[in-house]
Amino acid sequence: MRTELNRRSLLSRGGTLAPLVGLGLLGGTTAAAADTDTGESRLSPLLGTWAVQVTFAIPNRPGESGLFAFTADRICVATTTGAGHLSLGSWRTTTQGFEFTFRHFMYADDDGSWIGEVRVQQAGRFTSAGSWTASGTGTAFDTEGNQLQVVQSATAGTRY
Repeated sequence: MRTELNRRSLLSRGGTLAPLVGLGLLGGTTAAAADTDTGESRLSPLLGTWAVQVTFAIPNRPGESGLFAFTADRICVATTTGAGHLSLGSWRTTTQGFEFTFRHFMYADDDGSWIGEVRVQQAGRFTSAGSWTASGTGTAFDTEGNQLQVVQSATAGTRY
């Protein structure tokens, strides 16, 4: 049995569906993942969604909670309580485990104006089938691209 698709309905929902299709969340592994396979496992244990805890190597800097997702197209989508909005990046497997990078914008607390971005780079390993740890840096840049600060951080992820 074939279901007819209503063109107007699809077009009206296109703004909602487009980001999901672009992230490969509808329909599982996409052709793009198959086309870019470099021998890495297509069924990486990193694929899926993770609750994370981030700690910083700065005295008196509180940790952050977050949610990360890793797609078959090697896209990393993340958010933390510190960033407060979406971070986008990529991931890859390594001989030791995996690496991920992402960026998110920084905004001033008082007026909400854009003040720069943070670029996160971390390398991780699985500690069990449902958890991993990673460590690396977050580098802050102002709106002109000038480096402001580099902060060491560690992330622990648990599958949900």
